[in-house]
Amino acid sequence: MDSKKNSSSVPRPPINYLFFGIYFAIIAIIHVFHVFLIEPAVSFSAFFFGAYGVAQCFIETMLLILFAGLITTHFPRLINVYVVAVFFLFLSHVIDFPLVRLVDMSFWYALHFVSQESYGNFIELLIASNVSIFVWVSAGLCAILVLLSGIFFYKITEKWTRRYQLIVSFPLLMSAILISTSLLIVWDLSLKTHISTHHFDRYAKTLPLKSTFFPPVAEYMSLKYSLQEPEGEKELMQRLDSQIFSLNHKPDIYLFVIESLRDDYITAENAPHMNAFKEKNVSFDLTLSNANATHLSWFSLFHSKFPFYWGKIDPEDSKGGSIPLRVLKKMGYKIHVASSARLAYYQMNRLIFGEGEHLADSIFFPNEEECHEPYMRDQSAVDHLMEQMKKEGSGRLFIVFLDATHFDYSWPKETSRFNPFMEKINYFNVVLSNGGIEGIINRYRNSLHFVDSQFGKFMDGLYKTPGGKEAVVIVTADHGEEFYEHGNLFHASTLSHPQINPPLYYKFGGNEWVKQRTKCAMTCHMDIFPTLFHYLVGADLMGDVLQGQSIFKTDRWPYTVIARCNFSRTPYEYCIHNGTEKLTTEFSNETDIFNSGRLKILSKKNCREENLEKEIGSIHEDFGPAMERIFSIKQ
Repeated sequence: MDSKKNSSSVPRPPINYLFFGIYFAIIAIIHVFHVFLIEPAVSFSAFFFGAYGVAQCFIETMLLILFAGLITTHFPRLINVYVVAVFFLFLSHVIDFPLVRLVDMSFWYALHFVSQESYGNFIELLIASNVSIFVWVSAGLCAILVLLSGIFFYKITEKWTRRYQLIVSFPLLMSAILISTSLLIVWDLSLKTHISTHHFDRYAKTLPLKSTFFPPVAEYMSLKYSLQEPEGEKELMQRLDSQIFSLNHKPDIYLFVIESLRDDYITAENAPHMNAFKEKNVSFDLTLSNANATHLSWFSLFHSKFPFYWGKIDPEDSKGGSIPLRVLKKMGYKIHVASSARLAYYQMNRLIFGEGEHLADSIFFPNEEECHEPYMRDQSAVDHLMEQMKKEGSGRLFIVFLDATHFDYSWPKETSRFNPFMEKINYFNVVLSNGGIEGIINRYRNSLHFVDSQFGKFMDGLYKTPGGKEAVVIVTADHGEEFYEHGNLFHASTLSHPQINPPLYYKFGGNEWVKQRTKCAMTCHMDIFPTLFHYLVGADLMGDVLQGQSIFKTDRWPYTVIARCNFSRTPYEYCIHNGTEKLTTEFSNETDIFNSGRLKILSKKNCREENLEKEIGSIHEDFGPAMERIFSIKQ
């Protein structure tokens, strides 16, 4: 009697080996394929991680079979719920592959950040993707149908496998899991010393668990002080020198912020007008954005603050808007905005222009029903700008946001200059191959050429405008764009050079002496408004108020801080660039960077993205002065 009871307590259900066999085969193929898409595809590291991925997939499948047996034996009514959960896990593998490939983000991380987004931010993110809401809703419904279809597929395969029953005992399953895990541990310990640590993170992200059992020991740098909270805006405003408001002459200022431009793509062929502007006026050896995502870059540009202060501005202070814009208003400037981009993205309209956008004297946004394509909105915004600038007057700041160069790139097809191009970006093909990218690049070049034509139209009109020759013109972008040069596509994924190297050019009236006086080799978004104030006033009177630096300053801080996109949350990964090398780190406390006592060293690279040794002594020598400024107690 007791023996029968004990034997019945051990689950010995028939195994749906067809269902779980297909599950294992598909996810193993996905992960191995992902490994061999990393350059160089043929290497010992690729074979090591390929085998590692297969082993992790096998262990995962065995665990799922084990739980299926337990549920079938003890909780048979829950089997359909379990099958849906297994199918959800299966979809997580499938979706994880393109997410990591394109934006260096795992499925579970994406799910986590989406769950923390407000409804408004989430909708703005969907709109910013240039994919219609209808398509997103359809994709969501399809995902639900696929999950439910998992039950049907499980039942079909179960009927087939019952004809050829395979019954596996609980001890046998446990033995298979323990043996395969032990073999993987031995494999890891035996061969991990032969794996290059320079590309370890990229390979590890292809694995189901995103890590090996024994990853390289992370290097940390201890901080003397943690990152300090940003100063209150009232205190900063009180520091303003009264001289800054005494302007004898207020030239018009034109600030163009264009979406997703790379400085190396500004050539005579791609963008003849901007290239001529660059050659004739003030440009630099190296220009950097302060982030690889729009909202962080706009924040650093218009607030002249380090990007990790995003999200840390007091809500009461944010009502007032950007300090540089508030100062310009006090100087007597009128602020006019023409935007093709949606300013409500992460409430940037409030953060830049204050509550109710009160700092802007006018804001123009094209009618989306009439201008359903981004290039149409760009054209409408530039036409509106040209009508405004014809009016008599001076002391006006025109801010122009252009959006046609945001993926999937927009331009009037009849003007196409670069062929062949993809009629529509095929994300499926792009994810599955490192080749065939030329069609996307030509889309980008065509959209860039169109935006350049709009800039050329503006410059032609500028010289015919009263005060046009004395005007200040600034051309920049929020960030760059990558085309798989370093493993990712578009932006907001990594801090690779193509993603953080936008153009930044200045025209200061017709004053040739300005160009001769500028000895600055490296600059960034944070420096734009300090430079403007220095030029307008004739002295650097904002050095204690803004964290950026004037390009005319002789003893410039020789570093730039660049943050990686973390969406609505404070960025915790960033790099410090010294002009030739960059140190990429992340705060040890990802959820509260202002209470982190250490920095995790991720990489040290040169401008060509070549890995350098992460030796702590050389890091202190090369980047110690930067750390001293960033992590110091304010007196």
